[in-house]
Amino acid sequence: MSSPFVIQPCSPQSARLVERGENVLLGLSPWNGYYKPRTIEALIDWASTHFKTVDVFLPGYEAALTLTAAGLPALKAVHRTRRAVGQLRAPARRGLEKAGVADPLRHLHTWTQLANRPAYTAGRARAERAYRTDPAVRRACRATAHGAVRHASGIEPTEEQIDLAVSYAIAELPLIVDGPAVFGTDTSVFVYHRPMDLIEPLLTGEAAGLHPALGQGYAIVTPVEERRAGQYQEGAGS
Repeated sequence: MSSPFVIQPCSPQSARLVERGENVLLGLSPWNGYYKPRTIEALIDWASTHFKTVDVFLPGYEAALTLTAAGLPALKAVHRTRRAVGQLRAPARRGLEKAGVADPLRHLHTWTQLANRPAYTAGRARAERAYRTDPAVRRACRATAHGAVRHASGIEPTEEQIDLAVSYAIAELPLIVDGPAVFGTDTSVFVYHRPMDLIEPLLTGEAAGLHPALGQGYAIVTPVEERRAGQYQEGAGS
């Protein structure tokens, strides 16, 4: 039976880690039309046949700051974020259960919950320091925040709006830089459905203050039919 998804490793090192197939981390974004329930479940099912362990992460409270930066009142932004994350969590949990993942809740994370893990908090501290001191990391984080706020607001964001929203990108960095440490594996492949600004300086080595762990890989995974059509369904999230 042919695979419903096509995986494209982002580097030779990533290709070796994909072939090894130890752990995969699937990132899900809120307000993103790509991540429909059936897509989430199918993606988890596919991942479980290619990797020994599957972890899924959802955004934490910082996602609400994207909406407040876009002009929503704080309470409304929090409510909308909780609803959006819940709409991702339910199919992700179903997907893990259907894939036969033991104790699926242990493999479904928000980075707010991961703050209890020393490896994540240490990685978050490194990411915050790199944001302050490394121009490449700073540009990547601000480009991510810029795109998210622009999509949410429909207008070009100001520097002040980006300042408010950039913690979303910083909170994601520890999972992108050192998934093995956070999830207790030797290797981990971070998977998303399109290229990401955050990953680019890590792949090119431009980020002098932040380097991927030895066992960290990256890959782009897209449905076969979209790859054949040359179309990628972009959504509202990052």
